[in-house]
Amino acid sequence: MSSSQFARVFLAVFLIVASARAAPLDQQFEKMTSEGGARFALWGIYAAEAESGKVLADINGQRLFVPASNRKLVTAALATGRFKAETRFFTELRCDGLDSSGASRGNVVLYPSGDPTWMAQLGGGRPGESMLREIARKAREAGLQRVAGDLVIRTGRFEEPSPIPPGWRWDDLDASYAGRPAVLAMNEGLAAVRITPAGVGRAPSVVAPESAFEILNQATTGGAGSASTLRLVRSLEGRTVTVLGAIPAGSQPAIRSLPMGNPVEHAAAVLAEAFKSAGITIDGTVRLLAEAPRGVTVLATVEGATATEALTFCMESSNNFAAESLYLLAGADRFGAASYRASYRLEDEFWKSIGVDPREVSASDGSGLSRENAITPNALVQLLRARRDTEWFVASLPVSGVSGTLRYRLSDDGMARRVWAKTGTLDGASALSGYVSASGGKTIVFSIMANNYTGSANAIRARIDEMVKALAAR
Repeated sequence: MSSSQFARVFLAVFLIVASARAAPLDQQFEKMTSEGGARFALWGIYAAEAESGKVLADINGQRLFVPASNRKLVTAALATGRFKAETRFFTELRCDGLDSSGASRGNVVLYPSGDPTWMAQLGGGRPGESMLREIARKAREAGLQRVAGDLVIRTGRFEEPSPIPPGWRWDDLDASYAGRPAVLAMNEGLAAVRITPAGVGRAPSVVAPESAFEILNQATTGGAGSASTLRLVRSLEGRTVTVLGAIPAGSQPAIRSLPMGNPVEHAAAVLAEAFKSAGITIDGTVRLLAEAPRGVTVLATVEGATATEALTFCMESSNNFAAESLYLLAGADRFGAASYRASYRLEDEFWKSIGVDPREVSASDGSGLSRENAITPNALVQLLRARRDTEWFVASLPVSGVSGTLRYRLSDDGMARRVWAKTGTLDGASALSGYVSASGGKTIVFSIMANNYTGSANAIRARIDEMVKALAAR
């Protein structure tokens, strides 16, 4: 046998052996990812049977990818590991007692917990401000008429009262999806700016909470029926908002929600106003302090929605504010104070507990908005297998053709209600990871991520859905 013949035989044998070792769906998925626009993306795919762990697909399964909002699966895993489904976060108002006139003995202190659920979506339609008004009302009913000192907000639950999540880009910070987590925040850390047209050529009326934004109104009112060219530019630190462009005369007011640079200071101002409305005077000032003595007398207690309600809202709507808050609160529950450093430590413990090499994960934030997050498809599959029996983890996931970000995906070809998964989208990154009920009766756990493409995200998502359908056919 000549050397060239030997080489051909060796190559044939090698390919046969390699094919035999490949996961069952690798060739099919390799073909899917090498056709059309999909061929320009970098793909990571890992799928396994939930019970046995038998691998069905492994294409770059141990390589790192930007997960986008699939990062929220990590937050969900940590939160469901630290809290019970019925857990609620309490906020208390305390002092060292009242005298006969209803005056406090010294300062009155609010102890916030970082509750992320003070919003209309989780408060029965009531905005977050209603929680602070409830605190003031309960304090008045408890006999408080005068704060004979300062009204203090203790911020020590968070090492930073309102941290900027690591890796968030400056051009994300003024988007409505980028509300910052905080020890005390209302309405996802957002505040509304309302622009109402005036007469043609005149400046429109611009209204926003003074404690949230300073407004620079450089806009004008355009002719009736003209196109709106309104543009709101928030300063980097988040305090100043410049209103530019034109709003048509006679049109409805435009309402834009922007992230506050300091949601805790805004909440402090709202609380002071709530005290005033409740008929409680404050002798001193409203102050933020990292530490403050815990008074012996409880004047008011309020609780938000349950942890399961917060997590379901986070996962179904892919809400970044809720994700960052839950990520930080899980770390605080383990180590005593909320910080990204504490949450990274908790996350490291989790990965080790389920046998995932920490080198398969690089953590930045808790929501996936940061482009500095990285994770392997294998790590996500192992996470999903580990949390499969945690009912409220699985129940929080969007369901194909039914809820959340999967309401209009995977709803045809008999796929409705067969997929529970988290979506993920950033520029050049798409992901879907979760569970699929296969035709053979087994549950398959999968993670599919595409990075580094410049074409249509819709085309990439369609290819991901084709792969999930192939898994479902097993």
